[in-house]
Amino acid sequence: MVLVSKFGKVKPGDIVVFKIKNAVYIKRIEKKKGNKYFLIGDNKKESIDSRKFGWIDEKDIIGKVIANF
Repeated sequence: MVLVSKFGKVKPGDIVVFKIKNAVYIKRIEKKKGNKYFLIGDNKKESIDSRKFGWIDEKDIIGKVIANF
């Protein structure tokens, strides 16, 4: 379970929740280019992330993870 904030700007290093193709993911922002983000999983060997599905639009980001339980 995670607590997500929809307020404020996200930046590289932040962990975010986002939705693509009816699936919800939690990944870390590695790079930002304009309104697009390159997201990487912390388990780089096993993660399905931007290396597979490409850059994510800012509109697809639900919010920033601020706590996990």
